Amino acid sequence: MEWAFLLDELISQSLRDFQSDCLSFCEHHYPTIHNRGMKESHLGKALARRFIHGYNNLDIEATYHQMEEAALKQPVFRIDAPEHQIYLVAHRLISANTACRKALVKDTLWALEHLDTSSGKEKRLIIVADHWVDRSSASKSVPCWWLGHQPIHRDDYASQGVKLMDADHHFAEDIAQECHLNDGKLRIFHPLHRQRDGIPLYKYMLLTAAYSL
Repeated sequence: MEWAFLLDELISQSLRDFQSDCLSFCEHHYPTIHNRGMKESHLGKALARRFIHGYNNLDIEATYHQMEEAALKQPVFRIDAPEHQIYLVAHRLISANTACRKALVKDTLWALEHLDTSSGKEKRLIIVADHWVDRSSASKSVPCWWLGHQPIHRDDYASQGVKLMDADHHFAEDIAQECHLNDGKLRIFHPLHRQRDGIPLYKYMLLTAAYSL
């Protein structure tokens, strides 16, 4: 339990710190990143490095590598520490349509099928994606689809012209049905802030999900 607690704390802190990483990256690459989001390889590597940095702060040696598969359009990374393994699926949600959502679930299933089953290490699966909200109904339903309900800051979205819509199904349901994973911790971050007032830019969202394996 001690190793599990340490791993969950490290993941939680790393995801919070990753917001700052995204803010710095977006500021230096804006408007290149605008309306397109990060490339999957950068998104995955940046978060993997954040995990490595978290381990280094604890004086724990850790490494990461990208798991190769020609059929995969999105990268999957594995972070290895003496007592832990973190599998990281990175996905750029360019569109919020059904095909793109199914692709994310498919990549997640691939990661689960390629776990290091010979290892008794404590394992976690992290899914990370980013999305710029557009005018489509599918895009406006992303927060509800991801969280399973509307975010508590729904009025803040509306104040920035984002009129959120309900989703007809939810990401957690898809993962439970296709990947047999439950009780994940799903969150939405808004790492970009408007320069004039420092308020989060709700049109850009960073989606994360953490599951115990």
